[in-house]
Amino acid sequence: MNSQQITAEIILRLRRGWVWILGTAILISAILIIFAMRTPKTFTSSATIFPLTATPDNSSSALNALMGGGDIGKNFTDENSVNIVDLAMSRSLREEVAAAKVPSLGNKTVAELMLNEYNQNRSAMEKPVSIASNDPSLITWASGVLKSNMTANITRTNSFVLTFTGRTRDLVRVISYIIIDKISGFYIDLKIEKAKRDFEFASKKVDSLRGVMNSKDQKLIAMDQHTLFTNTSQLQYRVPTENVIADKQMIRAQYANAVANQQNAAYKLQKATPVIKVLDKPDPPYSVKRRSKMVYGGIGFAGGLIVMSLIMLIPLLIKYLSIEFSKLIQNSPSKNVVVPKGNP
Repeated sequence: MNSQQITAEIILRLRRGWVWILGTAILISAILIIFAMRTPKTFTSSATIFPLTATPDNSSSALNALMGGGDIGKNFTDENSVNIVDLAMSRSLREEVAAAKVPSLGNKTVAELMLNEYNQNRSAMEKPVSIASNDPSLITWASGVLKSNMTANITRTNSFVLTFTGRTRDLVRVISYIIIDKISGFYIDLKIEKAKRDFEFASKKVDSLRGVMNSKDQKLIAMDQHTLFTNTSQLQYRVPTENVIADKQMIRAQYANAVANQQNAAYKLQKATPVIKVLDKPDPPYSVKRRSKMVYGGIGFAGGLIVMSLIMLIPLLIKYLSIEFSKLIQNSPSKNVVVPKGNP
């Protein structure tokens, strides 16, 4: 069987089975179109946030000017040490978001709203999820969904970009704002916690230095009482007094710094301002994504034509291969065994 015969046989078989080929292509195309139609539409919000963690605190400079302490505020850390990207993608923050209640949507938790959204807008290939509202695993499930639908990164301008993808516009907007509020609240709580610890440390330091100053005063009083009717200009009386006074002056300077730090920490406790600024809010219009029916229908039609054509040509290909294999065996040279002639 030469190439012309094979080509003619292929064309003949395709002509005979064109109905099956066309029907299969239409069927697969219809299946993929239905799949594309049943695939839920997704909405993606984007928020650009500028972290204000590097702004100087005016309270430090004001207290420094009042107390004359120079760089007093540098004894405490003014920067937040938690990376905002790590915070946004952390499990603890996602679980806080999932457990947050939304008064505008029936006072339901975000996890309950996400579960209802999933079951109402799931695709044909997705199974429904049934979890009770009081089941702790609901928070875990919602946290996993949040992780797969969130992205967080830092731009070249040090701005923080947060995106979230959901299946309804309203819930995307609500969850995006809750995530931003939780991030801001974390940093505020972090500032308050640091200020509390700084205030407690400074207060202990102030009390300790005050006690040392009181002991120096008592020592000076005792020395003065023991030098009545004596010449205090003598070295044996003057040097100890001068040493105690010098020690007291040094402790008094430390005491002034400690008081300034204490007041600085107390001021920070009363001034817990947001440390992030939302530049681009996560409001509509959102980026909408949905599978194209035309694209999926075209892929299904072309795939159906190819697959069914190959199925109909498989017997012909098997026949051609068997003929070629038989020819190969028949045309192979036989091995003649030559027996050498021996002496009679």
